[in-house]
Amino acid sequence: MSTIFKAIHPIFGRADKLLGLGYQQRSPYYWWWEYLRRNEDYATCCANGGEGELAELFERFGDVSNDNFKDWWSKDSRGFRLFAEKPLPIKLAELDEPSQWDASWTKDGVMVVAVPLNISKRDIQKVFAQLLKKRHLGKRGRKALSDSSASTARFPLHRSVSIHTLRVQLAVYDAVMANKSAPKKRTLAQIGADLKLVPSARANRDDEIDDAASKRNVMGATVSRHFRAAQRIVANTARGQFPNSGD
Repeated sequence: MSTIFKAIHPIFGRADKLLGLGYQQRSPYYWWWEYLRRNEDYATCCANGGEGELAELFERFGDVSNDNFKDWWSKDSRGFRLFAEKPLPIKLAELDEPSQWDASWTKDGVMVVAVPLNISKRDIQKVFAQLLKKRHLGKRGRKALSDSSASTARFPLHRSVSIHTLRVQLAVYDAVMANKSAPKKRTLAQIGADLKLVPSARANRDDEIDDAASKRNVMGATVSRHFRAAQRIVANTARGQFPNSGD
């Protein structure tokens, strides 16, 4: 059985034809690594050779100070060990006799269907497609991403979130953190404008004073919201959770 992930896993291409970074960034596991790299406590643990309060997490995630995600993911099959699902003891096959029924099967994990063979193949396919649409939560070409409690991975994703959101929130986080030590501080609204957030809130030289102030408030509030969410996600990586923006 092929290795199964609850979400898109990163792809790197072949040794003679490596794919660009964008292919890695399609995976939420890439962003888990990026957010963990921003966790100061974990960075300290890495600098101390894995010693300290986060030593147990370090044993699993290792040193993330190297900015090469492919090396980190591939070393000792780390990505698979951390995020891959355990093979399920269920295969798609016909049951020939009652003894093949497994009492541990639950409705959440297995769909059992009785198929009368005296109806047309077309009708069977139609009914089965309707049942599958109702019971299987995955989209075309994607595996279903259920809640973390249903995952068998050592470190399941905490929740589903778009890659675009993770990218934007991390960009905001980096910009705000860099601004704290910059010799010339920029406002949150200016940071948002630099990152081209909220097109409708971007300043225009023809704006009236009140409109300009309103746009700055919207842009500043957006940056603040993204930064707080990213802060919590970064903090919770130290708990082995991602992406968790809760307190």
